[in-house]
Amino acid sequence: MRLTAQGKPDAVTIPNVAVHSMLPVYQEGEDIATYLTCFERVAGLLHLESSTYAVRLGCLLTGKAANLYVSLSPETTNDYDALTKSLLTGFKMTAERYCLDFRNTKIRDGENYSQFSVHLTRLFQSWLEASQVQESFHSLKEFMILNQFLASLNPDIRTFIKEH
Repeated sequence: MRLTAQGKPDAVTIPNVAVHSMLPVYQEGEDIATYLTCFERVAGLLHLESSTYAVRLGCLLTGKAANLYVSLSPETTNDYDALTKSLLTGFKMTAERYCLDFRNTKIRDGENYSQFSVHLTRLFQSWLEASQVQESFHSLKEFMILNQFLASLNPDIRTFIKEH
């Protein structure tokens, strides 16, 4: 099957319809960040071209995620990175949310320490990405010090500083 995006000469080749059934479908109420991680892992294991991720993802969204998808521009829905960023924003998966989740997470029933470590790492990485922290020791150090500084302030002062 070949799909062409609105008169563009670049066609996306989708080799096998059976592969589509192997990709996870988003279920309403599911954590969108976890779903996107699962989608990317399965797509990678199936050796799918990353250039096809956006079109494949669009076909697998339901409920609120599907409603967000149709509200986005064609430019956004054709760009996987922009699409996932818009979905995460639409689900309020912001830097502040990742920070709270990272700081407040506890080991879950049935979760072993290795799984908990992976979960914490994923939350921390998501927090850094949402905060647009560069992958360097210096950037990470500045980010952590600033975050701790802001956390120690009176909430009114913290809000004032963030807004200005």
